[in-house]
Amino acid sequence: MDHTEEESRSASTERLNYFNYFTEVEEEFVRRRGKPLLVSPMDWALIESWKNAGIPLHVVLRAINQAFDSYDARPRKYRKVNSVFYCQQEVESTFAEYRLSQVGASSETAELPAEARPRKSRSKRESSPAFPKDVLLEFLTRSDAELAQAATLVSGANRPEVEEAVKRARTRLAEIAVRIESAEWVDEELLERDLDSIDRMILKGLTADCGQQGIEALRREAQSQLRPYHSKMDESIYRQTVENFISRRLRETHRIPRLSLFYI
Repeated sequence: MDHTEEESRSASTERLNYFNYFTEVEEEFVRRRGKPLLVSPMDWALIESWKNAGIPLHVVLRAINQAFDSYDARPRKYRKVNSVFYCQQEVESTFAEYRLSQVGASSETAELPAEARPRKSRSKRESSPAFPKDVLLEFLTRSDAELAQAATLVSGANRPEVEEAVKRARTRLAEIAVRIESAEWVDEELLERDLDSIDRMILKGLTADCGQQGIEALRREAQSQLRPYHSKMDESIYRQTVENFISRRLRETHRIPRLSLFYI
């Protein structure tokens, strides 16, 4: 294998790992725990907060291992680790160390996850894609089918905000699919932005449908579940986790898929 091919495969692997952020974190946590565990909605909300805060995947994985190394070193283990929140403090401290190590890095890339930083020696068109076109199209088809089912659930139920949001989302997904089918090359970063825009539009409709009282009830539920961890969490991560929990609950209620390459 020549250097160019090896570099291309390496870039593809890094991008794939970046888009598989949630799966990688879950699998590493379960592996170190030693026993199967169904990751809770609150755990997923926390992982999403880490991603949104720009904490690189390799930093989170390192922190998980360090947290379990400390746990395994204890002479007595009174409780089994049953939540990703066990690693929260280690993730924050490891990320703080990582940011200090980046002092002097380019102001444009210092805050980006390492997996997402541009490779100066190669253009985007030259780098291998994380996902083949058929995988992207299959994801869009699956997402559209799930949205169609969601539309059926609210049909005739006087939920105009949800119906309109789902209708608009399906139209935009169809346009994206046509664009991908005819494209020679897919810019996955731009595609992710398009999907995020659609996802936020749907969420706005779900929030309006739920109403202020409903949203506050979900917020209290999230805050109640987070109470044991709040004092040990960075406040921005705490607030983001609460919002992620609310969003996840809204999607689950209406069976709305998450439109993101991180969930492909």
